Amino acid sequence: MSYITPEMLKKGYLLFPKALFEEQMKAKKVRRAEDFFEAFVLVLKHVNYSTVRCCVKGRTFDCARGESALTFVRWAEIFGWNRSRTRYFFNRMFGLGLIEKLLNPYATHIRIPDYELLTGNSRPLAPRVKDAPGEGFDAFWQKYHEITEKPKVNIGRARREWKKLSPEERRLALQNIDEYYDHLAHIKYCKQAASYLADKSFKDEYDD
Repeated sequence: MSYITPEMLKKGYLLFPKALFEEQMKAKKVRRAEDFFEAFVLVLKHVNYSTVRCCVKGRTFDCARGESALTFVRWAEIFGWNRSRTRYFFNRMFGLGLIEKLLNPYATHIRIPDYELLTGNSRPLAPRVKDAPGEGFDAFWQKYHEITEKPKVNIGRARREWKKLSPEERRLALQNIDEYYDHLAHIKYCKQAASYLADKSFKDEYDD
């Protein structure tokens, strides 16, 4: 089977022993994935079993269970394919929703949304938390610049920093803009929105 179609996804999942697949791969004369099915199982086999802390280009981030931050070059080596076929495979999986591409400016960060089900766990991975109305990035962006009167620059970087925050950190980032601004020694030291988020200045503590 070379391709996976949307119709195939409606038939559910069939679990099989991981060791059986490994034996099949060892028995092959050529160590490479023959089709998209074998490639997908290899992805399933190589994603994280538990959350790990990754460091790429000096930046650290969490890579959770069911996720991976391997490069396309490394995936190509695992599949035994060239890079163009590897990219085509992942783009196909992204389109079908079998694999998700997570927003990460530092690495190729992917996630298998049904990882728990595919590995025999009855509970699916928790969905990524969405902001409540009035508490999202747009609300933060508007409020931050209304209070600080800083130029609205680097919105892309600010949005990436926002996505890295936990729901509680996002709440604090929005709530503590006034406090942060009021405690500046001089307004010339006021940070851009992206730096305010990246430095987590909303967690600063003050003596008064």
